[in-house]
Amino acid sequence: MINKRRIVNACPDSFLSVYRFLKKTKNYLCAVYWGSVLNRKPEKHAKHEVKREKQVLVRPFNISQPKYFGEKLLWLKYYVYNNSGLIAQCYNKYEVREYIKSKGLAHILNDLYGVWDDVEEINWEKLPDEYVMKVSNGYAGHVFKRKEEVFDVEKAKKTLKETKRKYSYYYKITGDLFVAKTKQHIICERLLESSLGYLSPEDYKFYCFNGEPLFVEFMANRSGSKDYNYKEVFVDINLQDRHELEGEAHEGSFEAPSCYGEMIQIARILSQDFPFVRVDLYAEKGKVIFGELTFTPTHVQTIESQIQLGELLDLNDVDKKYPRLIQERRIV
Repeated sequence: MINKRRIVNACPDSFLSVYRFLKKTKNYLCAVYWGSVLNRKPEKHAKHEVKREKQVLVRPFNISQPKYFGEKLLWLKYYVYNNSGLIAQCYNKYEVREYIKSKGLAHILNDLYGVWDDVEEINWEKLPDEYVMKVSNGYAGHVFKRKEEVFDVEKAKKTLKETKRKYSYYYKITGDLFVAKTKQHIICERLLESSLGYLSPEDYKFYCFNGEPLFVEFMANRSGSKDYNYKEVFVDINLQDRHELEGEAHEGSFEAPSCYGEMIQIARILSQDFPFVRVDLYAEKGKVIFGELTFTPTHVQTIESQIQLGELLDLNDVDKKYPRLIQERRIV
């Protein structure tokens, strides 16, 4: 097998630049292609998504008559979520703040230090000693500033520019067309603390079906390598081990924070408008902090999850049960 990383590391800078350019071009052309396929043949794009995410299947994939969890998630994405202004707003890490406030939950929002449309607008010298920067329409490429570390502003700018560029088209590959229905922002928030002494805070990801949180995916030490210090468990709402429903989860559970009951109630409130959503929360010193709403999570399927989670997700009369989903929103 060819080791791409070894080849890249051995290349002179000029060849490395060419390699990266070709890789970017390939990704962009793939996005153009799959974007056109999705509009004409969603079934073909669905097969592409199944292969890209390496999903375990119970039967040949079928989104015209969805029965299993992966099928139902893609059906929701193609035929409901991609056409929803509410989904577009709630996916955007900046614009979702107004939705959280509308639910009477402004107190769970993290401190916002700034929001910009362009990297060059940022006045880096006026920012606090610690923070995290994110592109609002993406799920990676964050910039972290910590007191004890040397911070390279130019490197941070490059990271943010590259992230903005990537997520201006990558959504066509995944089929998440709602990503393009709101404006891209760069946001700067307070850097949260870990309760276990790690660099990143612990994640509590609530899987909510038809307005009810039923499972929790807990992740600790995500910024470190996936060694013995990394922990990922998947449990039901009563903290009973259900690792068979997540292909990368370890066996076991976690010790619930003091605000766990409040987290469940918050997840219930924030999931009422959606047939399925993952509500991502943090717990810092007994206080609940909002993370994000995730509508098409990269869930590592198992046969058990395809069957059991599929049975829990009810797609009957979605438009009637969730009228806010069909609200229109202008494409920026």
